[in-house]
Amino acid sequence: MKVEPLISCLCVTRDRTHLLHRAIRSFRDQTYTHKELVIVYENDDSSSNEFLRGVTDNNIYKIEAPASPRHTLGELRNLAVSKSKGEYFCQWDDDDFSHNERLSFQMRVLQESGLPACVMVHWLVFDEFSGKAYVSNMRPWEGSIMCRKSLVGDDIKYENQSKGEDTPLINKLFSKNLIFPIVMPKLYVYVYHGNNVWTEEHWDKIFKASKKLSDDSSRVIKEILDGKYTGDEASSLLDQLVE
Repeated sequence: MKVEPLISCLCVTRDRTHLLHRAIRSFRDQTYTHKELVIVYENDDSSSNEFLRGVTDNNIYKIEAPASPRHTLGELRNLAVSKSKGEYFCQWDDDDFSHNERLSFQMRVLQESGLPACVMVHWLVFDEFSGKAYVSNMRPWEGSIMCRKSLVGDDIKYENQSKGEDTPLINKLFSKNLIFPIVMPKLYVYVYHGNNVWTEEHWDKIFKASKKLSDDSSRVIKEILDGKYTGDEASSLLDQLVE
């Protein structure tokens, strides 16, 4: 029997365990079995440290980075890549939600396309303040990247900056024709909650460029994010969204 490639889901977090809990649950619910979750946090982040003591899964690894000197988000993401064991890595941001077939689908895309990386060009977007959900405009959404780890080196890596660190990585992959664009928005819910890296003005631009979903679809997505459903139930509901 052919062994599935190991996928390392890479999560950088800081002091928002209520969101991290959802990200961990979303990882556990993935139908793809040969996976690991690498969580990086800084050693002055006591809330994440305390929360993660109760996480004992044998495929979830915690990496404690020194808080001084302060690291950029890009440096922490590169640390996660270096500590991962997978043949492939997948960005797994702590404040978003993934359909339970996300890893399986993205790996299938890589295997069938023959390319070493893929990214979604549409995904779902949710505004916690208005309760509205959207299908995003078309662009390469960096947070959805899945990539062969061996590509990462001096030329291709996350930039040493605190936001926008993943855009140069995606652009470099596209410039080398190494990345496959995926049109499957139901696989990922990108969430605005007010404590994101990007500002409210940035998110307003995203909302204005995106297609608003119906009130019923927005309600379902809110209930999914609130943890009302199991992973299977939530993913089935996302499958049924027709707009």
